[in-house]
Amino acid sequence: MTYHNLEEIFTDKVRILDTLEKTVLPLSASQLAFRPAPGVWSVAEVVEHVSIVETGLIRLVRSLTEKAESVPGTIPAPFEVTLDDGLGSGKTGKIRTRPEFEPKGNVPLAESLHTLRGVQTGLLDLRPRLEAVEVSSVKFPHRALGDMSLGQWLAFIGAHEARHLGQIRTVISSAGSRADILSGAIAGVIQ
Repeated sequence: MTYHNLEEIFTDKVRILDTLEKTVLPLSASQLAFRPAPGVWSVAEVVEHVSIVETGLIRLVRSLTEKAESVPGTIPAPFEVTLDDGLGSGKTGKIRTRPEFEPKGNVPLAESLHTLRGVQTGLLDLRPRLEAVEVSSVKFPHRALGDMSLGQWLAFIGAHEARHLGQIRTVISSAGSRADILSGAIAGVIQ
């Protein structure tokens, strides 16, 4: 996906988090805890993981923003940020998360969602500063994707959410055939 301005990145991010919330909020406790197979995260654990990762990502974005602000004489250039299209859709191969980003399985869904909303608010608060810097002027490496610019890290946050929203939908779909786990209320969520 290619973004041509910050508005596109922020609009996409807000839309994805809204969709994620609408997908998970109607689920019961047993639906949130359902694991389709041993070692596969439940819906609640996926949301917890996303909140753990995004807590670190907002710190990284703040740090990169400060570095971009300190680059003398830079002015925002024409904007273009590209991420691999497969990243957000979940079509790329499985990326094994680092142990510190693995869910513990004991965080309430409401707490994970509150953290995600806080990250989004933090990003929106940074927007005026981001509009004043050249988002390609500073980089930081992603362990699997290589060097990424500040603009790419901004886009990555929404792409990471989208990837895991796909994972959540897969867990919900696999649970859909388990009548003992799920009620008919979930049918509208997986469409």
